[in-house]
Amino acid sequence: MDLSKKVFGANVDKKIRDYFKLLQEGNFIIEPGQSVGAKREGLGKTSMGESYLGDRTPYARMWTAVNVREELEKSFTGPSPQGGGKNFGKTFVYSINENREGSYNPNELDSLSTQMRSAFEAGFGVNYRPQLDNNPYLKPTAGITSINSKSEGAVGALRRTTVNFIVHNKQDFDNIFLPFFLKPGATVFVDFGWSDKALSLYNPESLISVDNPSMNNFYKRVYDTTLVEKDIKKGLQTTLSGQVTKYDVTVDDKGSFSCTLEFVSSNYALLDKTVSDDNDLKFIFKNAIEEMLMNYYLRFTGIKVETNEKEESDFNKVPVSERKKLANDFFDSDTSVRITGKINRLAVESGVFYQDLSGVKDNEDKLDKKESLYISYGLLEDLFLNNFISFWEFTDDSGKTTETVKSKEPFSNSFSSENSYVRYDADLFSLMSKKLRSSDELTCFLYPSNWDKTYNKTKPVGNLGTSNDKQKRRIPLRDLFISVPIISEAFERSTNVNDALEFIFDKIYEDSANILNIKMIANNDAQTSITFQDVNVEADKFGADNEDILTFDLTSGNSVVLNSDLKFETPKAGLSSMIAIGNIDNLTVFDELELIKFNFLNSISTEDRKFKVQHLPIFGNPPSKIKALDIKMDNFLENIEVGVADVRDYKYIEEGDFIIREDQKKYNTYIDDRKKAIEKAKEKSKNVTSGNANTTNEVKAPDLLTETSDGRQIFYAKSERDEKLLEAKMNNFVNTNENSISPVMPITLSLKIYGNNFLGIGDFFTVNFLPKHYQDRVYFQIVGVDHSIGTSMWDTTYTTVMRLKSTKKYKTKVNTKSGEKRPIIQKDPELVRKKALESDKPKSDGIRNDGLPLFTKNIFNERDARTTEIVNRQIGQVGYTEEQIPELQVTFETHVINVEHNKEEFNKLLEERDNKIQNFLSKKRFATSISRPEIYNESLLAYHIAISNLMLGDELIDWKKVKNDYSSVSGPALRGKSITNPPKFGGQPSGAANVDRDLETNRVSVIPRNIDGELNIAGYKTILKYLDDMEVFVYSPFNKEYGELSGLDENEKPVDDMIKNIKQNLSTHIEPDSRFSSFFFFHSIIWEIQPGDNNFVNIIIEGPKEFDLYNNIVIPEKYLKMNNPQMFIDRIRKDYVTRRLINVDVDQFFARVQKDNPGFPFTGPNDPNKIIPEGNYYVTTQFGSHSSAAAAREALATAYTDNEGNPFNSYNEYKAARDAEGESLSKRKQDWLNRPDIW
Repeated sequence: MDLSKKVFGANVDKKIRDYFKLLQEGNFIIEPGQSVGAKREGLGKTSMGESYLGDRTPYARMWTAVNVREELEKSFTGPSPQGGGKNFGKTFVYSINENREGSYNPNELDSLSTQMRSAFEAGFGVNYRPQLDNNPYLKPTAGITSINSKSEGAVGALRRTTVNFIVHNKQDFDNIFLPFFLKPGATVFVDFGWSDKALSLYNPESLISVDNPSMNNFYKRVYDTTLVEKDIKKGLQTTLSGQVTKYDVTVDDKGSFSCTLEFVSSNYALLDKTVSDDNDLKFIFKNAIEEMLMNYYLRFTGIKVETNEKEESDFNKVPVSERKKLANDFFDSDTSVRITGKINRLAVESGVFYQDLSGVKDNEDKLDKKESLYISYGLLEDLFLNNFISFWEFTDDSGKTTETVKSKEPFSNSFSSENSYVRYDADLFSLMSKKLRSSDELTCFLYPSNWDKTYNKTKPVGNLGTSNDKQKRRIPLRDLFISVPIISEAFERSTNVNDALEFIFDKIYEDSANILNIKMIANNDAQTSITFQDVNVEADKFGADNEDILTFDLTSGNSVVLNSDLKFETPKAGLSSMIAIGNIDNLTVFDELELIKFNFLNSISTEDRKFKVQHLPIFGNPPSKIKALDIKMDNFLENIEVGVADVRDYKYIEEGDFIIREDQKKYNTYIDDRKKAIEKAKEKSKNVTSGNANTTNEVKAPDLLTETSDGRQIFYAKSERDEKLLEAKMNNFVNTNENSISPVMPITLSLKIYGNNFLGIGDFFTVNFLPKHYQDRVYFQIVGVDHSIGTSMWDTTYTTVMRLKSTKKYKTKVNTKSGEKRPIIQKDPELVRKKALESDKPKSDGIRNDGLPLFTKNIFNERDARTTEIVNRQIGQVGYTEEQIPELQVTFETHVINVEHNKEEFNKLLEERDNKIQNFLSKKRFATSISRPEIYNESLLAYHIAISNLMLGDELIDWKKVKNDYSSVSGPALRGKSITNPPKFGGQPSGAANVDRDLETNRVSVIPRNIDGELNIAGYKTILKYLDDMEVFVYSPFNKEYGELSGLDENEKPVDDMIKNIKQNLSTHIEPDSRFSSFFFFHSIIWEIQPGDNNFVNIIIEGPKEFDLYNNIVIPEKYLKMNNPQMFIDRIRKDYVTRRLINVDVDQFFARVQKDNPGFPFTGPNDPNKIIPEGNYYVTTQFGSHSSAAAAREALATAYTDNEGNPFNSYNEYKAARDAEGESLSKRKQDWLNRPDIW
């Protein structure tokens, strides 16, 4: 069976399920060409009659093929067939249990060399060599007595087979079995199955002769058969092969040879290869991989690498560490990528990516050392694993290489992962783009945002592209990027290839919070190659609602099951944790995955009744989780009886004029050191706001709650990445929905059944002896397949793990949805402070409220979006760069501001502030403003125009609502800003008591082109100044007021003409200033802080450095009109490109690359018999990026959450929630419009 064409974890094919039903009725029905489904009415029998399993006996055969050449005077006889060297010789096939031997043949005793010479004289080709050619004592033929074959590895990637056989004829033992079978490294083949007239065996000689002695296509011919109706017989026989590793021979009292031969699957050779300096593997991966990747990258990009023998010789003398640094510096020199975790198009297509952190704005300092080179797994497999580990070559007699094999075919001895997937998780993808703080570590893997066109040209069978993969929560393994330093560390620390690869995938497992669980598996029954599969990739197990699971009957007398063994495994945490979890009241996310597994046993232990069952005596609940640093030492020993030491054990020392106890001296030293440490920590935490040494807003760390008032556990995230990792863990392991992971329970089932080869690793089934409330909640997934063949029986044993269906996890909480007591994730107060500082970071104009970080209580509701990825940036006949049409990323997050929060610290700042310092401290207002650049350029101008139109129009901010809210005071008003001398909040404060003086709430400050009909030289001219080659001084009466004498020169005038002709749709709800006219450049807005909680949305934009002009936009949540990140970021990019590429038709371009709304997938009646042209409900063809309107509806449902923050499980559940809210249709339409990312 070719497992490479199966989807790991998919439901067993219906034809096989039907056939098992027949087998379990005792019918062994197989006939070439006979339909499995040709049953008589209700009998479960085929029209050809009955054939019972009990009538069957197994067969078994073992064979090997050898090529023999005789050396005669330093030359070899025989022809040179294709695939062999010079004078390749003759090929013989030897077998045991072949039943092709003739009668006893008492020929004279011939030696092996005599037989070989006779064969050469007889002619050339591939011949079968029978036993008993020399049998003077009329001994019987050799025979197999038993075969045992066991799968090895976590999910059966490898196989070890033991064959017991007996040889009666000593001549056969000497001339056949000892030299050709009982030989370490010899390749043997074992065929076994059920004896039946409908089953036939292949002929080894014909397959070898048809191919060639290298047997390149042998495995494909034997194994590459899909289990369809006409080939159902393939499930009743199988073939194993591998290399002999050991043998044992004993001679009994009758002179017969009892032999035991053990062989392992051929893919063992890939994994047990030694990693050492002798074979260069350690050196390659430890010291040379970066330089090799650089040379590959240069070739990929078409750069000719200059080679000079003398220079290369000299360069080899350079220390390895310096050469590694040079290669890394080469990749580090690319500064085009400014979004953390964003793999650009060239990197995706080449398979090499350098994660540059120092070039990403707002990342914390000292991150250079964390920068890392990444390589796609596909490139790693092709360039290194298959190039240096599974590299095979053929030579002629002179030693010259005649053929090299670096194949990645699933039947070659290689690494072949073309059909493998790993789990794609949206939370992990979002984590990768989050700001990297000094406490964070880079993940050792990265997802690309799109994998339609990558280095990996061959996608898995049936792959429909990125969009379809994301819906199925998967990505081809070969498109996953892996950290090169992790690869280097793996091979440096390991002694063989197996350990190195396991180290790499264990690190991925760890960094993904156990979500990506990649294991080695075999591609097919040949087990010659190795692939890797994420066991957490959830296949579409149940394509139809009424699709059955294969169920084995363990109770009836006709069952094919011979034996079953259900075991529970105690988790690593031991008995105390088992007791605690058994009594636990609230849903908990455990650090140890083993405890999570054990906790889910509650899901299957009771029926759907609302009972709480606890065993007596009740031990109570586990204590709340606390950290050692949070322990209050004065209460630590409160309830502990402390003994008293014997005074005779005390030691005394001299301390000056006193004699004191040595223990007292050590404690005094500890106290002194402790005080110094405290002072050092205080010094380090000072001046954490604007960098001003005279102003601090250090927040006293509060005693953090560990649970909510209703008992829900609280987790505190130390960074944005930490938060996303917690969310990913919760969404995958705790949440109950189709998108979460089916947890592996600490229960295993071993099932021994009548021998067959129908099922493989990853297939699943259930059994009928489970309690009723188990049967619809769990299934058993195969992780190992063993075979045992004796003289009268063949049995197959499946080793399985119990997995809880992902839709049944809520059963842990006494039949309640897990979301009702879902743990809460909150930001650590220190993280809130950092983010608040960044949202109001120092502006070049000094408009900053230093009290804002103290007032920020919480930050929540983060929503991320990236611009629709563009592969082809060609408009018309011109191709544009990523700098001109950039990729952008945006985050919307809600900041809760309350001036009573940290009130004491704020008042302390007011008291300590020096009146001469111009820092602004206010409990009433703050500003959101641009950061004025030193100098403008073309890109800055384009962005400033685009953001000005958005801020001053009516699409982003609801200025009408602002005006209505403040109609009793005054409407928002435009005020001029001279960019060279901007006013501060309320003017320059003269003292703490006057910090709010002269401020105007909702003041919108702009830089107008004209003031009083004259060109605004002081402000506007600064924007155009970058175009000056030579100043042309022109006197203007208005300019004299500012001490300026410059007008517009011949370079600036064309740009000015363009700007003054821009149609700017200013909001009519902002009161104009009669002095201002022409184009308005946005500068700042003054927002009011009202009593109580204020929700402000901070919009964080990541992109080219020009966007640093204004990359933190703060708007009161109630006034935010465009509350959709995807819509916002696509809009701002399009506006930017429109201004960046003047006179280029970008509308048509963006209409092509950005998703269009295909319509609402839920309009029209829920009646398939009614057809309404404008209705989409029953569209079954492609609907936007979805396969149908039904698929689009499900995508809409999972894009939103219920009141507890849990994604809806289905569209029906989502619709019911909207129906309950009222105005369901309009709300669903708005939900659809707000999520263009799912169109």
